Amino acid sequence: MAGLLTNSEKAEKRAQVAALNERAMSRFATLYEQRHGANSQHAKTHWEMAKHVGLPTFRHEDWHYTPLNSVLETEYRFSEADVAAAECEALALHIDAYRIVLVDGRYSSALSSIDMGPFQVALLDNQDLLPSPVNSEIFLHLTESLAVQPLVISLSANKIAEKPLYLLNISSGNQGTQATNLSQYRYHLSLEANSKAQVIEHFVSLNGQAHMTGSRLTVEVGDNADFSHFKLNVENEQAQHFAHNDIIVGRDSRVKSSSFLLGASLTRNHTSARLDGENSDFELNSLLLPKGSEIADTRTYLEHNKGYCNSQQWHKVIAMDNSKAVFNGMIKVAPNALKTDGQMTNNTLLLGEKAEIDTKPQLEIYADDVKCGHGATVGRIDDEQLFYLRSRGIDGKAAKHMIIIAFAAELTESIESEELKHAVMANIRQRLAEV
Repeated sequence: MAGLLTNSEKAEKRAQVAALNERAMSRFATLYEQRHGANSQHAKTHWEMAKHVGLPTFRHEDWHYTPLNSVLETEYRFSEADVAAAECEALALHIDAYRIVLVDGRYSSALSSIDMGPFQVALLDNQDLLPSPVNSEIFLHLTESLAVQPLVISLSANKIAEKPLYLLNISSGNQGTQATNLSQYRYHLSLEANSKAQVIEHFVSLNGQAHMTGSRLTVEVGDNADFSHFKLNVENEQAQHFAHNDIIVGRDSRVKSSSFLLGASLTRNHTSARLDGENSDFELNSLLLPKGSEIADTRTYLEHNKGYCNSQQWHKVIAMDNSKAVFNGMIKVAPNALKTDGQMTNNTLLLGEKAEIDTKPQLEIYADDVKCGHGATVGRIDDEQLFYLRSRGIDGKAAKHMIIIAFAAELTESIESEELKHAVMANIRQRLAEV
């Protein structure tokens, strides 16, 4: 059959990918040594795991739709850009919040808030070990081993943060050099029992040059705690973005996490969670809007390990031009997780004739007396809706924009911060300008 590889061609492809992976891991090893990873027990542990897991082999199932050639063929270097206060303010969201600014993965005390309210912030001690991954993968271990200044943030029991914690991550692109700048962001947040906090992650580019961002946020949510998390990525069109967030939830807690991935040429965003206590509510959402030839890949992994918990996931994708979007979600219900209610929905909208969307929602249920479901839809703009709006005197472009924004509204309207909602909508409209 046309298009199928022969055994010899498959063997050649495997050898080519293996050689490419070996060269790439050698370059990451050099970065690890430059980072003085051997001085950190945490970094050393994850570097060993990175070598064990390795980069994806030929036709690796989890990477089948996300090509990594642009990453494997690139030489990276650590960068240390200086960001002036005026530059920071121009890139930041104007919200009343406790602000932590990291520039190329390094904490900036000059640009961060002096008063952190109820939050306690410290740099990770070299010998400390943070929680083990909920669901391991190669770029998680690379970020853990290459991050130069991991932060540990804690909120004591019975404390309520009146203002959000705003994590502003500024990455600089390479200028006048062949190597591409690499920035790795790592922070761990601990919310003790009966506490309440909101966290906003914001990723921006300092300039229009290429760079690679790695990010990892781990959160431990104590019993009867309330945690909400919003992520906004608006990096430039040359950026590569790899992130893996973990959320571990105690009993009687309420957790919501929403990601708005509106930038970067290549995005791979993981969220993994464990519900380890009874009677908790968990909500996980994402919105992807790739354009041009961008690739946006979002993955979720959720373990229901205790009974009487509810989870709701809503993932929306709008693919334009000849871009590619990928969604892969897994809900796993443990044998003793009785009365679980877990729902996952992926709705996608194709705007480009050559746009591609690959979706794979999954369930693994090992318990009786549960209510779980998943679904996926793929479609284009409804001609009847478009005709209706145009018959009311709205021009074609404006009508398309109204339909697309309405498609995304179920997620954007749930944003609590008006300033963050305005920033998300402004970026959506900017990306839709050519539609």
